Amino acid sequence: MAVSHGESWIALAIIVSSVLTAWFMNYRTPKVRAFGTLLAGLGCLAIVLWFATILGTGILDNPKPNQTPMDSAKPALLWMQASIALVTGLMLLIAAYRQAKSDEALELPIENQIDRYGFVSRMIHWTTAILFIALIPIGIFASMIPEDSWFRNHYYVVHKTLGVLVFALLIIRLFWNTRSKRPALDASLKPAEHRWAHRVHILLYMMMIAVPVTGYVMTSFHGYPTYFFTLEIEPFWGKSDAYIIWGTFHKYILPYLLYVILGAHILGALKHHFIDKHDGALKRMVG
Repeated sequence: MAVSHGESWIALAIIVSSVLTAWFMNYRTPKVRAFGTLLAGLGCLAIVLWFATILGTGILDNPKPNQTPMDSAKPALLWMQASIALVTGLMLLIAAYRQAKSDEALELPIENQIDRYGFVSRMIHWTTAILFIALIPIGIFASMIPEDSWFRNHYYVVHKTLGVLVFALLIIRLFWNTRSKRPALDASLKPAEHRWAHRVHILLYMMMIAVPVTGYVMTSFHGYPTYFFTLEIEPFWGKSDAYIIWGTFHKYILPYLLYVILGAHILGALKHHFIDKHDGALKRMVG
């Protein structure tokens, strides 16, 4: 199916808003940083609005026929993700209001420091995180859309465009890490916490490589092209039933592993900040 300009503009809007949000969140003055936090909150609420829109399509009640028993969990996953987005969005709006009252300037060098990440690492981190979070519900819903729906390919164009960009940002970040050494973990962490924090980071990198790669290989073996905006990249090999194996990893195994790893990453950071009172845990990337 040919790619129209509409879905490419949607993908571009998501990308530009992600970059701007990351930029404002790491700006020098607190009011501008508060505006970045506000944009992040509005982005979460936009996911809720999008979810309310797709409820009107009836696809959640009558999706594409299940290929595996795990497909039946997709509507519940979307409900859960929309609920999390709603709560997170409201919390970010409150945080933005409080942040606007601060007078603490943020002086960030380009490269990383001993105790915190620099501007480049933060821009890559938050842009990647926002795009990756947007990819998850879009991908789940796209796989539920019946094949005869007129908008099915539009969702895949957006999903694949964001996926290609996330993979590119990951490669850039890995290169940047060789140039600018990552800051050390908080000295107040216990040795076991150091090890687990390191393992979770490694697993996150592995997941961000594995998810787009398996998606590309699955799509190619299925005989479908990969999209990057209006650019349509045809498969480099012929159709094969191997897409079932790669699809099992991309659509089922890796996403559930990602939920666990990403959840552990977020909960660990929150625990160190709010329970253990390790002030440097969050400030390494957000302060």
